[in-house]
Amino acid sequence: MSFAIIRMQKFKAPDVKGMQIHNYREKESHTNPDIDQDKTGLNYDLLNDREIEFSEAIQREIDERYKGQKAIRKDAVRLCEFVVTSDRDFFDKLSPQDEKRFFEESLSFLQERYGKENMLYSIVHKDEKTPHMHVGMVPITDDGKLAAKQFFGKKTELQQLQTKFHEHVTGKGFNLERGISSDRKHIETQRLKALTAKEQVQALENELKQKQEEKQALNKSIKDTTTRLSEFKKSLDKVPNFEDLQIKTKGGLFRSETIEMPSRDFENIKVLAQGSESLREENKAYKSHNFDLMGENANLKQQLAIVEKDREKFKRERDELRKENQKLEKRLSRTEKLLEKVHDLYKKAGLAHLQSFEKVLGYAKHQINKTLDVFKGDELFAKKGLSEHEVEGFNTSIRNSGGIVRNSSQEKEKDHGPEM
Repeated sequence: MSFAIIRMQKFKAPDVKGMQIHNYREKESHTNPDIDQDKTGLNYDLLNDREIEFSEAIQREIDERYKGQKAIRKDAVRLCEFVVTSDRDFFDKLSPQDEKRFFEESLSFLQERYGKENMLYSIVHKDEKTPHMHVGMVPITDDGKLAAKQFFGKKTELQQLQTKFHEHVTGKGFNLERGISSDRKHIETQRLKALTAKEQVQALENELKQKQEEKQALNKSIKDTTTRLSEFKKSLDKVPNFEDLQIKTKGGLFRSETIEMPSRDFENIKVLAQGSESLREENKAYKSHNFDLMGENANLKQQLAIVEKDREKFKRERDELRKENQKLEKRLSRTEKLLEKVHDLYKKAGLAHLQSFEKVLGYAKHQINKTLDVFKGDELFAKKGLSEHEVEGFNTSIRNSGGIVRNSSQEKEKDHGPEM
């Protein structure tokens, strides 16, 4: 049975650009092999006809609707993002129309629960192995406060979100089980954590790359400014000193005294006068610009340090999840071997006992397949390799789980497609 999966994550101002890069595929991803660039054109947004600038759109909502008396803190949560999905088996059974209806109904549920006016985007990704939807929310309350805590401060809210979301989509005709709450130890919990860590690492790496490019641009601007100033000073150095000018005086007594000099020296004096004033003004502008660039550079360095720290944190979480996955696979392998040993024991005990046990064994093998399917979409036991009585128990487990028992010809069609 497939699960109705919904999760929520909060983002502060420095993280918003990274989510935009990830959601719009603004840069080619070298770290997420699940993205099929040939299918990126199939992605769509249920709320916007064209791509938007996340930070600008958030600020516009705040400017229009924020009624707080105090300035918004720099570390305030500006974006809450929901991810809505299920497993691949669920989507494989849906027509394109029903798949889109599933996401439309999910968006409608979020709009009704947290405010239609708060929803910023609703981007469906179809270029990864499992379709999923990112819904961005600006957490502005009815009384005009930017306060994610008022929406999600209570621990029970995310548990109720899982329950109410499940009730909504099943009420719309989608056959799904309720997702597992984050405070319960279950394989589904590990799968969700892995998904969160993977997407967050990807977003942080995109943001880190962008910040590094901005830093390089700033350094280049500072270097260009310094070079221009140096070249301008060199050009003035070529002008001869005032003491070297050839100056003669004429007149006196009955007529006004005048100065006579070569035209070349006169032009040099004009260059000196104009250059001195121009240099003074340009130097003043360069100093001001240089201070601005230095401030921006320091801010970028600080943001880069934060992004790098977060990236390392999520990488550690991802490594821990991989270790847990390996432990789980070893446990399943031991379970498989134990079942085979018990099977051999019953075989020796006699035919009557063996038939009863094989039914139980077939039932257990389907349950193990269900667990594996939740975790990674794989099957440990294929029905075609089971005995007659194991198949009987296997089918009983399918029916008890609300599934459909297929005959051998249907299984063949499912695996290889209909024969032409």
